[in-house]
Amino acid sequence: MAHLFSSLLLSLASNVDNFAVGIAYGVKRLRISLLSNLLIALISGVGTLLSMSVGDVISSYLPNPVANGLGSAVLVAIGLWGIWETWKIEKKRKRKAALRSREISRSPVAAGSYQFASEGYSGEVGYSQPRSGLEEFAYEGFVDRPEKADTDRSGHIGPKEAIALSFGLAINNLSSGVGAGISNLNVTLTAILTFAVSALAIAVGFVLGKRFSAKMTGLWPGMVSGLLIVLLGLYEYLIP
Repeated sequence: MAHLFSSLLLSLASNVDNFAVGIAYGVKRLRISLLSNLLIALISGVGTLLSMSVGDVISSYLPNPVANGLGSAVLVAIGLWGIWETWKIEKKRKRKAALRSREISRSPVAAGSYQFASEGYSGEVGYSQPRSGLEEFAYEGFVDRPEKADTDRSGHIGPKEAIALSFGLAINNLSSGVGAGISNLNVTLTAILTFAVSALAIAVGFVLGKRFSAKMTGLWPGMVSGLLIVLLGLYEYLIP
C-alpha cells in the first residue's frame, strides 16, 4: 500500500505540467486527439520507466538504508530546486511584463520590438536573443504559447506534433524518476500510473480550460509539482 501511494504521488507530481498544458490548450481551443494524448502519455510512461530503471540500477550497488536515504535526499533536493526555479522564472516574467508595459506606453517602437521578442525571442528592451533549444522544449513555452506546438496551424495537435510536445513535458521529470528509482519505488507500477495519470490530466485539463477559460499561470504548476516531490522524498525517508 505504501508503494502504491508513493507511485501515485510521483505520477501526480510528474503530470501537473500536463494538466496545465491541457488547460492552456482548452482555453485556445486547440484540440488534442485521443491518439495524440495517448502518445504523450506513452512517452511520459516510458521516460519514467527509463529514468527510474537508472535509479534502480544505482540502488542495487548500495545498502538499502543508504539507497533509501540517498533517494529521499535527491527527491527533496529536486523538489526544492523546482520550487526555487519556478519562483525565479515567475519573478523574471513579471519584471519583464512590467518593463514591457512601461516601454509600450512610452514608445510604439518598443511595442514592436517586444512583439517580436514574444514570438520566440527574449531579452532587454531593443534587443532580441534567440531562445536556446532547451528553452524551446521547456513546458512553460507550451503553457504560455500553446499554439507553437500546432506547427501546421490546423487547430489540433496531431501525432507528430504530440511527440515534440511530449518530450517537452517528459524532460522535466527525468531527474525525479532517477531519485524515485534509487528509493526503490516500484518501477513498473509507477510507469503505468504515470501513463494513466498523464492521459487523464491532459483530457481533464482541456475540458476545464475550454469550459472556464481559466489558464493556470506558470507559477502554480511548478510549485505544486515541486511540493509533491518534496513530500514524496520525506514520505520515502520516514516510511521506507
